[in-house]
Amino acid sequence: MRVYEFSKERGLQAKEVVKLLQDNGFDVKNHMSALDEESLKFLEKRFKPAAAAPKKAKAVAKKEPEPISKPIKKVSEKKPPKPVEKAKPKEPESEVLIIEPMSVVEFAEKTKRPVNSIIVTLLKMGVVATKNQMLTEDVVAKLAEQLELPIIKPKVDKSSLLKEIKVGEGDFKERPPVVVVLGHVDHGKTTLLDFIRKTRVAAREKGGITQHLGAYEVQTKQGNIIFLDTPGHEAFYKIRGRGAGVADIAILIVAADDGIMPQTVEAIKHAKAAEIPIIVAINKVDKVEKGRVDAIRQSLAQYDLLPEEWGGDVIVVPISAKFGEGVDHLLEMVILRSQLMELTADIAGPAKGHVLESKPEKGRGSVGTVLCHHGKLKVGDFFICGQTGGKVTSLVDSEGHRVKEVGPSIPVQVAGFDALPEVGDLFEVVPEFEYRKAKAGLSERKVQQRPLVEGALNLLIKADTNSSKEALLGAIAKLGNKLDKDFNIIHAGVGDVSESDIMLAANTGAAIYTFHVKVEHNAQLLAQRYDVAVETYDVIYKLLDAFEELVERGKEVKKVLTKIGEAVVRKVFDIKGVGVIAGCYVKDGRISRNGTITVWRGKQKIGSGPIASLQRERRVVKEVHAGFECGIVINGFTDWAVDDRAECYLEMAVEEKK
Repeated sequence: MRVYEFSKERGLQAKEVVKLLQDNGFDVKNHMSALDEESLKFLEKRFKPAAAAPKKAKAVAKKEPEPISKPIKKVSEKKPPKPVEKAKPKEPESEVLIIEPMSVVEFAEKTKRPVNSIIVTLLKMGVVATKNQMLTEDVVAKLAEQLELPIIKPKVDKSSLLKEIKVGEGDFKERPPVVVVLGHVDHGKTTLLDFIRKTRVAAREKGGITQHLGAYEVQTKQGNIIFLDTPGHEAFYKIRGRGAGVADIAILIVAADDGIMPQTVEAIKHAKAAEIPIIVAINKVDKVEKGRVDAIRQSLAQYDLLPEEWGGDVIVVPISAKFGEGVDHLLEMVILRSQLMELTADIAGPAKGHVLESKPEKGRGSVGTVLCHHGKLKVGDFFICGQTGGKVTSLVDSEGHRVKEVGPSIPVQVAGFDALPEVGDLFEVVPEFEYRKAKAGLSERKVQQRPLVEGALNLLIKADTNSSKEALLGAIAKLGNKLDKDFNIIHAGVGDVSESDIMLAANTGAAIYTFHVKVEHNAQLLAQRYDVAVETYDVIYKLLDAFEELVERGKEVKKVLTKIGEAVVRKVFDIKGVGVIAGCYVKDGRISRNGTITVWRGKQKIGSGPIASLQRERRVVKEVHAGFECGIVINGFTDWAVDDRAECYLEMAVEEKK
C-alpha cells in the first residue's frame, strides 16, 4: 500500500501522513512512497478505521497528549533500517564534469571510468544504453550524481517564462491547480480534455489540431482543475513555453503507439524550466500491447523522468483518452499532487495575472484571455496591462457565459482593453487615478513598417490572434535561414485584411499571407485592381508548406559547367563577311548552340569562347549530335587548324544535397 492509498482509505490528507511518518523516523519521500509492514502498523495504530472522516481525524490528532511532530521513542527504536548503500570501489579522481549531451564512451573517457561500469550504472537507473548511444543533459547529470562526481550544471534559461507577480500580505485561501497539457501533435491532448469536459473541441479545430492556447475550468469528482490546452505543432514553440510558465502542474501526453517525439522532448524542457512537477499520461493504450507501456517508461527514464514504479518520483498513468480508461485515476493524481503543493491565492487584494491570448472581436473591441493568479476580477475594474490598459466592460468564462466577477486561477475573456495587449503581458487591477496617470504615459501603438530591403521577398502577415502572429513570424524566420535572400516582413498585424493593408502591399510589392482571417469586401476589390496576391489559410502546416514553396522558388539555382560533347576539326573555312568556320565531326555527345567551346591542340589548350554560330548542312541549328558534321564559329577565336579538338561545355543546374 502507498501513502496516498492509506490516506484515501482513512479520509486523511496525504501530506499530513507523510509529515507524521517523517517526524517519527520513517523513510518516506512523498505520497507515492510504499509503506512497509512496520510503518503500516504504526499508522493503523495511530488512525483507527473508525476515524475515517477527515474532520474527525484532525480532531483526534489535536487531542493527542503529544504533538505529532514529536518523535515516539518506541517507534524510533524500531526504526526500519535504511537501504544499505553498496560499497563502491575507489575510482580514479576525475576533473570537474561539464553537464552536456555526450555518448557513453565520451562520459567514460571524461570521468576516467570503464565503459562497462557506466553501462551497468545506467541499467540500475533504468536506462538501457550501448557505448555509442547519446545521453541527454538530464541523464548525464543523474549519472554524475550516482557516481558522486564534481559537476558544473548549465544555467537554466528562463527567458521564455513570464514576469513574476509580487504579492504582499493578504487573505490567502486554497485555490484550484492550473494544469498545462503538453505533448507532441496528435498524441491526444485535446481528446483527453474532450473526454473530461464532455465537449468536442477537436471537432471545431481546423485540420483536427489545436492552434490556440485555451483555458478551461473543469469540475471533477476530486475537485476543480483549470486546464490549459496547448498546441502541439512545432510552430507554436513560444505558446507552449508560455503555457508552462503559468501552470502549477504539467501533464505530459505520450502516445503509446508513437513514443517520445521532438515536441515531447521540448515539452519536458519547458516544464523543467518552469520548475513544475510532471505527471505522465501514456495515451492510446487501447491500441498497443501491454509491453509497449513499459517501453515508454524506459524511454522516459532517459530524459530524467524515472517512474515511481522504478523507484523514481514521476507519476505515470496509462490511459485511453478516447474511451476514458484511466482518466479518473489521472485526475486523482493531479488533485493529490496539488494538495501536497498547498496552492493558495490572495482572494482579497487586487487581481493580478497574465494575458494568455488576445484578439480583436467585433462589437467588443480588443479582448484578452486572462488568468489571474491572485485577487478577484470584477466588471468595472480599471487595469494596466503591458503597453495598454482599460476598464473591464465584460467578462466571459470558459463556457461562454457572461459573469460579473471571477476569482484566482479562473480563466476568463476580458473586454475593455484600450489596445490589443501582447500575449504574456502582466495584467494588474489598479485604482482609476493610477490607470489615468499610466494611460497618459503609455506610448500610442502605430503600425510599424519596416524599410524595404533590396532583393528581399516582401511579405505582409495578418493573423487572428497575437499568438498566431508570433508563431508565423517564428516560422518565417526559420525558413529565411534557408534562403540567400531574406524575407522582409513589411507589416505583421492582427485582424481581417483591410484596404490599407492592400495599399501597403501594392506600394511595397509585398504578398499578403493570412491565417484564420477574412479579406474585407472592399479590400478584395482593391487587391484585384492593384494585382496584389492574397493567400488565405486556416491550417498552420498548410501555410508553412506555402512558405516552403516560396523558399524553393526564391532559391538561386546553382549551375556548373559540364562537358556535353566533343568534336574534331576536319577542315577550316575563312569566309569573307562571316569569319573563320571550323568544319567539325561530332565524335561524342552533342554540340549545343548555347554552349562554350574549349579548343585543344594535342595536350595544349589554345583558346575558348561561346558559340556564335552553329550550322549543319548550311542551316542554323540548336544542336548537333554524335555522328554528324557541323560548322562552328566561336566569338573571339579564329586560329583553327585541322585535327584540333573542340570540347563543348554547358551550364547545368545542380541539385543541392539535403
